[in-house]
Amino acid sequence: MAYFGDTMVDVATAYQEAFSSPFNLVLLFLVVIMLIFWWSAHLWQTPERVRRRAIFFSPKATQILQKYFRRNETTRKILDFVTPQIWLWGFTISMIIEFHLCALQGGEAWRFGVATLITWGTSMTIQFLFPVIVPIRWDKFDREIPIVAIRLDNFKQSDNVNGLLYNGLPSNHFGFMLLGAILSFVSYLKDPWVGFIILFIFFISISSFFCFSVIYLGEHYVQDLIASIVVFLPIMTILLSLLDILFPLAA
Repeated sequence: MAYFGDTMVDVATAYQEAFSSPFNLVLLFLVVIMLIFWWSAHLWQTPERVRRRAIFFSPKATQILQKYFRRNETTRKILDFVTPQIWLWGFTISMIIEFHLCALQGGEAWRFGVATLITWGTSMTIQFLFPVIVPIRWDKFDREIPIVAIRLDNFKQSDNVNGLLYNGLPSNHFGFMLLGAILSFVSYLKDPWVGFIILFIFFISISSFFCFSVIYLGEHYVQDLIASIVVFLPIMTILLSLLDILFPLAA
């Protein structure tokens, strides 16, 4: 049973039920393991290891955005500050909200968890098999950086929490924002609370800003973002639908 009340008692009950389920705890453990695995990739997925399979796309979209928006000094300063923040904190906040959405499912949190893990795992498998080197990393492969490395120049410490430095397709950051929109919408279908619609709008908005930000920064290609849509949306939607069919909620 899911709890979607507007009181702290309902939220607390949902969390208690979620964390009292052994299966939910196992899934949470797997999420932590995958996060560690993802973060540790920058230690072993080095340029030397991916050089033979490295794929490069044209950075033209980044060059166009940087050339246009960096002409004005004020605009340049604003974007150079805001876009790295969206890259880091937009993703972090999205993850926290998605964890909360899962916990609100109470004993049924595993439904969101299973679907998320499989979808995320599929994305990372593609990244490991077909490493797409994003523009900001071109210099590690004896190629001239065709863009301004804005985040690395102004926010270098943010790379400490970056995992897959040399694997950009699909974008897991963007993919998780899409997952947030899906989880919010599915939660609304189960319980029509306006808060879920607000969260849905939030995820759509932040993912839109994120798309602009990562192209502007050279963190991703347009192809990476399209791949996220192709991978995350159908897999997550199909899995959630299958789980509802195979394991229907009790009336």
